[in-house]
Amino acid sequence: MINDFLKKYQEELNSDRIQLKEDIDLLETKIKEESKFLSLLEESNESYFKEFTPRDINAKNNEKAAEIRLSLENLNSEMNDKLQQMRFFDARIVEINALLSNTAVINRPSKKQNFVNDDVNNDSDSTKSLKDSLLLIKDFVVLDPYRAKLELEKLISLL
Repeated sequence: MINDFLKKYQEELNSDRIQLKEDIDLLETKIKEESKFLSLLEESNESYFKEFTPRDINAKNNEKAAEIRLSLENLNSEMNDKLQQMRFFDARIVEINALLSNTAVINRPSKKQNFVNDDVNNDSDSTKSLKDSLLLIKDFVVLDPYRAKLELEKLISLL
């Protein structure tokens, strides 16, 4: 039941993350377009005889450039918000993956969890069992470092 809920929540987060990624891509495109247009406007405002004229040349271009700068600031702040949301989604997805792997570890057969206490009879079984116990410990490292340490100590004492 919990696994189903976590998987459903993970799917929702993944779909939200995909939508957010599309929004970020669109924002990046808008920012690039606006930046390019701003640079074109600024290039058109630069003239060599500007210092010799008594009036403002290309006043409309200057106004438009100011508007675009303001628009770029808004787009950049929106981009920062979207990136922060993306980091939030990534963190939640990692947490859910960890929880799902933890519940998967809990739901495994007890034979695998009690391996460290079993005696090893032959070499092929011992290498397989060693591999199984190391995989189990690898699952515990992130979720329960203390238990992983205990399992490693048991394993070392058997060797």
